[in-house]
Amino acid sequence: MEELWIFCEICSEECPHEVLKSRTSTKKGFSFQGVVKCLECNTIGPTEIKESKPIELRLRISNDDETQKGILHLDRGALIKVGETRPHPDGMIMITGLEIGSKRSNQAYSNDNPIVWAKRATHARVRFAIHDVESTISVKQEFESSEEFRIGQKVRIEGEVVIIKDINLYGGKSVKMAYAIEISRVTCVYGKRRKK
Repeated sequence: MEELWIFCEICSEECPHEVLKSRTSTKKGFSFQGVVKCLECNTIGPTEIKESKPIELRLRISNDDETQKGILHLDRGALIKVGETRPHPDGMIMITGLEIGSKRSNQAYSNDNPIVWAKRATHARVRFAIHDVESTISVKQEFESSEEFRIGQKVRIEGEVVIIKDINLYGGKSVKMAYAIEISRVTCVYGKRRKK
């Protein structure tokens, strides 16, 4: 038995319907014409469903110094934002940038056809800028994507204890707390005098 979850006017909610007769097409998206029976109230009637074909957006997944090209499928008119996570065939990704022409934006609609920059969302390589008197050392370290960082927190980086002074998200916003997956850069200072 083929079923569809669609809105029933008698039940006033979405519920399962048995497909009694149907004709479908996938040429320009998905279209369904047929006769269905509501499995809640047993009402039988004709129904038609039309869904437009998803838009294919250019996707760039950053992984350290490598960038993989791909495609992200989205419905027409879908709003996408920097910082949000989305499913992808290779696993969850987090959007880190949206490029429309030569401009960067923090949000866009799929119809704007942006190039979507993203990174994998299971683990995150967090970039630390550690200030040491007159120099700054840049270090990347991998964490679980859900690892939490706060201003004032002590973290061990390459065997040294550092204190977090600033956290920047993708898009440039400075915050007091964030998860590893959201972070563009963490600014720190050494906790104790650095070993020579």
